[in-house]
This record gives sequence, structure tokens and C-alpha cells, in this order.
Amino acid sequence: MKLFYKIIGVITCVCLACGFAVGCSGTVTVSADELSYVSMRINPEIELVVDKDGVVVAVNAVNADGETVLAELNLVGLSVGDAAEAFTDAAAELGFLDVDSENATVYISAGGKDERFVKELEEKITEKVNGFFNEKGIFGKVEPEDLQEYQALADELGVSLQDARLISRVLELYPELTAEEAAEKSPEEMLDLIKDYCENNGIAADLREEYKGLVDELKTEFERLFQLEQQLREVKAKLDDETLTEEERAAAQAEYDALKEEYDALKDEYKAAVEELKEQAKEKTQAIKDEIRERAEQRREEFAEIIREHEDKFNEQKEEIERRIKEWRDSFDIPEQPYFPIP
Repeated sequence: MKLFYKIIGVITCVCLACGFAVGCSGTVTVSADELSYVSMRINPEIELVVDKDGVVVAVNAVNADGETVLAELNLVGLSVGDAAEAFTDAAAELGFLDVDSENATVYISAGGKDERFVKELEEKITEKVNGFFNEKGIFGKVEPEDLQEYQALADELGVSLQDARLISRVLELYPELTAEEAAEKSPEEMLDLIKDYCENNGIAADLREEYKGLVDELKTEFERLFQLEQQLREVKAKLDDETLTEEERAAAQAEYDALKEEYDALKDEYKAAVEELKEQAKEKTQAIKDEIRERAEQRREEFAEIIREHEDKFNEQKEEIERRIKEWRDSFDIPEQPYFPIP
């Protein structure tokens, strides 16, 4: 299964509205097979979709802090290195990255079809972010993201850790899907799903957990639908058995048709109920856009004096601090970034 290729489409959501994107930022139309994926985490966490030229074509906030950082930041159209630097700079201005820390860390992971190209992306990000730390006098470094928390899902589905992580992200955006359904989507279907999400269902990070809870309740209410889905798979497998007699095949087909009729009716009801929940979440998202902007502005004002004091101290001891930062960073044995290919 080309899971990475399939699921990367979901990360390209770009719900731009009234000049401000909730959880997403900007969009560029690019062929799916040209895309690579990058995640960046401090505490704010974002995902970048990058084209074959190393340019960011879509951005998504993974959490509420990431959404706050993106509130006044548009990374689409920037090189991956410049985008990484801008994200780190904004996170520092908003107090998510402690400029006086003695161990500030940006965690990254990347994946794509071309190992050499993925390594280049990682090198550009590391160079730019470390350059930012040097320029600002911050004891900071870049390290590979630890994806072990996705091991259980990876084992369950028989996929890589990176695939498991992306599936987990898909299900956060589309909790009405099952992991199996997400993995079975073709690249084109996933891209269509993305377009729909971007245009009609951009849910703020603050509201995603609430939305997921409501969808889970809906799944319980429509338990019969998922039972029918499993039964249909089983009967379909029976129909694929070439050893069946004509009588057995006719009986299996009749059983399949009856189940399918009931399934289709319930599926339509389920989809309508999901759409209603989406619309409600969409209305709530529109209502809190100003709150997200205000949250960013307040944090910037709150940490402005700390940033100024740090800059003054750095300017007074620039050469000494630069030397210490280089020695400090060189003291770490940072592991090589793992490569996540598309199978």
C-alpha cells in the first residue's frame, strides 16, 4: 500500500477564509506524486507539504499552539528552509520557544519518494534553523522526531511508523473514517477528500477533539452500519471463490444484494448526520478566528520585553555567546534523520 502517498494529501488542507486560515495556510495546485512531507515540532506543531522544488505548497497546524503561530504567518510559497526559520522565529516571539533556554530543540521528520531529496530538505531545515539560533544567540538545535508513540498503530496495520503517524493525522481530520478506510483510499480520492475538507470543513484545532467525540457517539449510534460493512466484505470474499457452484453463487449474491441495500440506506443517513456535525463545527470555527488572532497578539506583547532583554544581552556578549553556542551544539551526537520512503 502506498500509504504515505495516499495520506499526504490530507495534510495539504488549506482552508483560507477572509485572509486567515484556521489550522491551515495557503494552497498551490501540485501533482500528488511531486510532494514530500515535513513535520516540525517545538510545542507548537505544524506540517508542511513541499513540492519537487523544495517550496512549501501547504501548511497545517497539528495543535492549537501551532494554530496560534500560524495566525499571522503564511508559509506557502517559501522555500522549506525559509518556512522552517519563519516558524521558529514566530514561535520564539510568541514565547513557545524559550530564548533563554540552554537546550531549545526543534524536532523534525520528513518523508517522500526520493531519499536524496528528503535528505536535502532536512539539511536545509537544519541549516536555516541553526542559523536562526546562531543569529539570535539561542542555545538551540534540530533533532529527528521520535515516532515511537505510533508503534502500536504501525503494528496493527503492518505499516511504517511514518505511515502510522500520517494515518493518525488523517483520522484526526476525518474521524468519521476508520484506519482501514483511510489506508484504502487512492491518491486521487485522498486529494478529493482534501479539497472537500479545505473548502467546506476547516475545523479549528481547539474544536477537533470535540468534533471527534461527537463523531464517535454517532458511530455508536450507527453500529449496525459498520457491522454490515464487515458482513459485506465477508460475502464479497465468498463470491470471489471460484469453487462455488452456480446455486451457491446465486445464494451468496442474493445475500450480498440484501445486505448492500440495507447498508446503502444506513450509509446515506450516516453521511447526512456527519455533514450536520461538520457544519456545526464549521460555524464554531468561524466564531473563534478572532480569538486565535487575539491569542497570538497577546502572547507577542507578553513576551516582547523578554525578547528585547535577550537581544540586548546577546549584543553585549555576541562573540562569546556565539562561541559557546557552537561548542554546545558540537557536543551533541545528534542521530541522523531516518528516511521514510513511499513503498
